[in-house]
Amino acid sequence: MGLLHFEENAKYRYGIWKMDEDENKLRNILENGIAASQNNPGKRLEFLAVRALAKCMDTDPLSIEYLSSGRPYLKNNKTAISISHTKGYVAIMLSEILNIGTDIEQRSNRIQQVSHKFMQPEELENISRLSCDHPLALLLHWSAKESLFKATPDEGIDFIKDFRILEFSAPSENGRFMGKSLRSGMKFQIDYRVEKEFVFTTCYPISGV
Repeated sequence: MGLLHFEENAKYRYGIWKMDEDENKLRNILENGIAASQNNPGKRLEFLAVRALAKCMDTDPLSIEYLSSGRPYLKNNKTAISISHTKGYVAIMLSEILNIGTDIEQRSNRIQQVSHKFMQPEELENISRLSCDHPLALLLHWSAKESLFKATPDEGIDFIKDFRILEFSAPSENGRFMGKSLRSGMKFQIDYRVEKEFVFTTCYPISGV
């Protein structure tokens, strides 16, 4: 399958790659002998798929490096990058704006069992009033907070204490809401899409809201 989705707007661009190739096919796509040193075959596939997706997005796969914190960056390039993966898929977000984040999550109703670890009471109350698929709403909150985490340079983040989801309404196939870092006061635009197998979110900072 390879490139599943690509979208570009005035703020960022993103790609989603479906991983149904084997290692040899991914290496053929890359054509540059990138070394994947991971012992786990699944991790090697993710590593190679991310770089194949980067190539499809006109980004040098060899430029992807990581800080000691694990956050990715592009060597000798001011473009910001965020990377995510879930079962069978990888995603990349690129922007000239700093403090961006993206997340892709496999759809599952099990999110209800851990909602107490990331949901504020006000957020739960808002969802309870909506006529919607509540597990999906919870998963979008989780994914949005994962994106916010990647966009926030602070350490020791607590998803309940430090992030708040705002203006969330019943989800559709795609849409947007807002998020806020309660530490810094920064607000973020959160865009999302809902697919049969996954949800996907992106975030970037906004001002004057």
